[in-house]
Amino acid sequence: MELVSLALFLTGPALAEGLGGAGYGVPVDGFPTQAERQLLLWTNAARVAPEEFENEYQGAGCSYDDFEPGEQSPKAPLYIDLDLTEVSRWHSEQMEQNDCFQHESCDGSNEDFGTRVARYYTETGYIGENIAMGVADARYAVMSMWMCSSGHRANIQSADYNEMGPGVSGVYLTQDFAAGTLGEGTPPVRMAVDDGSGTWRADWGDTDAPVTLELVIDGVEADMVLAFGAPELGIYSLAIEAAEPAGETDAAEGCRGWYVYWETAAGATGTFPEEGSWLVGDCDGEDWEPLQAPKGGLFGDIPEEDLEGAMMDDLALVGCAAAPIGPAHGAFGAVGVLVALAGLRRRRTEA
Repeated sequence: MELVSLALFLTGPALAEGLGGAGYGVPVDGFPTQAERQLLLWTNAARVAPEEFENEYQGAGCSYDDFEPGEQSPKAPLYIDLDLTEVSRWHSEQMEQNDCFQHESCDGSNEDFGTRVARYYTETGYIGENIAMGVADARYAVMSMWMCSSGHRANIQSADYNEMGPGVSGVYLTQDFAAGTLGEGTPPVRMAVDDGSGTWRADWGDTDAPVTLELVIDGVEADMVLAFGAPELGIYSLAIEAAEPAGETDAAEGCRGWYVYWETAAGATGTFPEEGSWLVGDCDGEDWEPLQAPKGGLFGDIPEEDLEGAMMDDLALVGCAAAPIGPAHGAFGAVGVLVALAGLRRRRTEA
């Protein structure tokens, strides 16, 4: 495996207008994709629990003991920024389309990454960029590639950043980091995503553990449990298996809407996404809808003593917590070249 890193230190102002959402976690034009949401989730896993992925570090040839002291301490999970996501996705697409792997733009302009980011992201302050090529698995890219390279790890573990844009196109991945103003508030859940095989994960960042953190799927809620990190700064997980529908059914019955419901110790409540639901199952190519089924919505007319049985008819719980998967990581030993680059730039407000 070949691993290359590069750090850039530049200065300059941000320039361009950005893109806004309809509430935190709400997608715009179908983005971020599931792969991009996975990339942020595993980035946040590294931030909140850097000591818990030692098996994967060692499989890639490094160790938690190699990290700088500041990189060993847990950090708050990053928020997703849609402007940063748009520019990071654009760069990943350009790298894939032009068989190009560099921080400079691959569209022929060869502009530096700070200028490129400034066309989408208007704020000033620190920004950083990591790129990777040759792997589509977000967990592998974060834990076995970037976290074992000092420049990339410095970006991921920097306390100066509070938001990130994950961009994925095929086997090209980009992370654009920034320290910006959080215009959509500071919910404790920054990202929640299913892995496509029945496991949901959500990050949590607050001064206290959640009072409630539930996956709500088709109106049925189930508690998520701590998988990595500490109760107040961690990754929570839940694995479920949808029951086979009885008899013939239409495609819509195989499509389920889900969101995460949370309540803090201070009494704040909310959902991720803030509006609407992500979709899973046979959904005719759609992955989000603007509706949220109320908690208990499917079983609101069933007596409480019969509720558990009704829920189990609809959902089969098959596991809860996740654990590090170790160094082998399936088919990735067959990948011929895995390459990554890291960049860092500081921007200042013009006088």
